[in-house]
Amino acid sequence: MNAVDFFLGRYREFHRGMFDDLTKGLTEVQVRGRPCPGVNPIAWLLWHTARIEDVGVNRFITDGRQVLDAGAWLGRMKFPRRDVGTGMVDAEVDELCAQIDLDGLRGYWDAVQTATLAIAETLRDESLETVVPADRIRATAVEEGAVAPAAPWLVEFWAKGRTRGWYLSQLPFLHVYGHYFEAQAVRGLWGHPSR
Repeated sequence: MNAVDFFLGRYREFHRGMFDDLTKGLTEVQVRGRPCPGVNPIAWLLWHTARIEDVGVNRFITDGRQVLDAGAWLGRMKFPRRDVGTGMVDAEVDELCAQIDLDGLRGYWDAVQTATLAIAETLRDESLETVVPADRIRATAVEEGAVAPAAPWLVEFWAKGRTRGWYLSQLPFLHVYGHYFEAQAVRGLWGHPSR
């Protein structure tokens, strides 16, 4: 098994049911809200991880178009924020969670997964060693609005001469895993422990 095959198998297994796994049995208020101060709502966690994956896979790995733009998802989610959410303050998180269309968010989540799988299926192990140009990272982050001015450190973290393979393992996996378990903790605080 090569790295791309490993990615495809694990990605399909993990991502396929994640949205439903995190929202099943919760009310809309629970999906949108905080069970206690300082905890990120599940709606924000799903939006944030999808945004990071969209930017990382579609702009950094392929230099293509974000799913957000290709599917007019800003309008469909009914929330016009383009950045990935890093650096948002609680009031901004609460505003997003109050306004975002949850069906639109689900559609965006599914569309990002479809795009990631399609791109990954075109990759070969040797292409994973290609370094993503720092100027592309900075242009995506700043000119395209993928990173809010409140999080300039993220631009520099991403632009450190990282390979396509790094982005493929970091953003659709490690980043998502961390927030998935955070969301499972939020479910538990709402009285719905993980299954």
